[in-house]
Amino acid sequence: MRLNEIKQSLKKQLAVQFESVELNPILSILIEHVTGWDQVQQVIHKDDSISAPQQLAFEKAAEALLAGRPIQYITGKAWFMGEAYAVNDQVLIPRPETEELVEWVIEYAAIKGNALRILDIGTGSGCIAIALKKALPEATVSAIDISTGAIKIAQANAEALKAEIEFTCLDILNTAFLPGQYDVIISNPPYIPMQEMKNMELQVTDHEPNIALFVPDEDPLVFYKAIARLAKLHLSTNGQLFFEIHYDQGDAMIALLEEMHFHAELRADLFEKDRMVRASLKPR
Repeated sequence: MRLNEIKQSLKKQLAVQFESVELNPILSILIEHVTGWDQVQQVIHKDDSISAPQQLAFEKAAEALLAGRPIQYITGKAWFMGEAYAVNDQVLIPRPETEELVEWVIEYAAIKGNALRILDIGTGSGCIAIALKKALPEATVSAIDISTGAIKIAQANAEALKAEIEFTCLDILNTAFLPGQYDVIISNPPYIPMQEMKNMELQVTDHEPNIALFVPDEDPLVFYKAIARLAKLHLSTNGQLFFEIHYDQGDAMIALLEEMHFHAELRADLFEKDRMVRASLKPR
C-alpha cells in the first residue's frame, strides 16, 4: 500500500473515536513515528509504498488508539516547552497548562536572579525540573517522586536533554523532611477528586497513572497541605511555592495557604481558568 492509502484507511478506522480536528494531528504524529517523515516529507512521499513491517506497525497503532491508548504512549514521546520527552504509562503526559506554571517561575527568576535552588515535587517525566534547568542554567534543580518508574524516565529525559538534575525517590505524604533548602518549591501534584473519574476520558483514566491524578474526595488538597507544611521548614527567606491546581479549587487553595500563614496569589491559564498559585511565607 501507498502512504496516502494507509492514511485514508486509518482515517476511516479512527473516525469513530476521534473528531477530524483531533485526528489529523494524531495521524501526522503516527506517520512520522513509523516512517520518520515529518509533515512536509509526508506530502512529498504520499505516493510512496509502505513496507510490510510499517503496515503492521500502523495496524497495531490503530488498535491501540481505538482501545483508548494515548498517541504519546504509542510513540513514547511528548512535547513540553519545545523539547521532546520520553513518556510511558509510568508518568503523566505533559500538558500545555503546566508550561504556563514553568513560565511563571522563569518570570520570577528574571527578577530574583537565575541562581535559584529549585525543588520539583512529583516530577513524573521530569518535564518541569528539566525545563527550568534548561531555562535557568545557573539554578540548582532537584526533583522527587514516589514512583521508581517515574524517576527512571525522568533520569533518562534529563540525560537526553543534558540537564543536570538530582532525583530522589520520596513519598511526600510520608516524610518529615525534604533533602535540602530551596528558594523555589514547585509542584503539579495529584488534585482531581476521585468522584470526577467517571466523567473523564477513558484514555486518561485507563492509561495514565491514577496515582499521579486522583485524590480522595474528602481531602482533595492533601498534597498541598503536606507540601506547604514542609515548605515552612525548607523554603529560604522570601522563598516561593508554585503550584498547579484544579481549576475550581482556587478559593480553597488561597484559604488553605492563608490559614497556614502564607501570602498567596492565583493566576489563570490561557483558558481563563484558575490553574496556578504562587505563595510565600508571611513575615513573623
